[in-house]
Amino acid sequence: MPAVYFDSSVLIDYWMIEGMEMPETKLDEVIARIESPHLLVVRDILRSEIRINKVVEIRKKLIFDKVKVTPVVSPISLLELMEWHAESAFKQIASEAVGTIFIQKKSKKEIGGYLKKALKLRDAEVFQQKEKKRTQLTGLEELMVATWLNGSFAQAHGLHGLLVVDIVNFNLTINKVWAEPSAYAYLQLGIGDIIHILFAQHLGCKYFAGFDSDFARVKNIISKETQMTVLTTPEEILNIL
Repeated sequence: MPAVYFDSSVLIDYWMIEGMEMPETKLDEVIARIESPHLLVVRDILRSEIRINKVVEIRKKLIFDKVKVTPVVSPISLLELMEWHAESAFKQIASEAVGTIFIQKKSKKEIGGYLKKALKLRDAEVFQQKEKKRTQLTGLEELMVATWLNGSFAQAHGLHGLLVVDIVNFNLTINKVWAEPSAYAYLQLGIGDIIHILFAQHLGCKYFAGFDSDFARVKNIISKETQMTVLTTPEEILNIL
């Protein structure tokens, strides 16, 4: 304590920039020289985005420096990260396989259908290969590795610097729903956002961090109801660390 609760919008940004907090090495320079020029241009454009740079600063501070506030992540944030990762990873692989134009307009439900088919095929493959000894991964195995988050790998890489916490003894009663959560629903916060706020309050966090514009819209009401300071930009997070 004190703690800052990272909602999934903050967690996903934190996850995406993993590796960018590390200083460039000579190997990176060699790779950069042999890459296609247009890839270097796009990478430079993306890295020039202020928000990305600020999240990189947050990651550097949490991994390499002493901080005054503990960043915590709840199971619901992890589930939303898993959902985002599966969709994003599959789209990236699909764009390489069949082209971006085919996959870019596919909905989350359609992506879920493709992933379900891949999982079904993988289950059948495992059943057929029980008695066989293999020395390398099959295509389906590689797809599963790329799209399904591994807990121990996540802890050592994308989640490095964050404290992943259990939610225990949390109760959401009828009387509780008619209290402050009803105001969040009235102001059109989604159920996921409301649960994040309630979890942060339950954990006793002093700060709540979320990049979703909905949090910025109602931050004063959240602070009044929960006594938590709501942080909606990377700069605000850096200031309290």
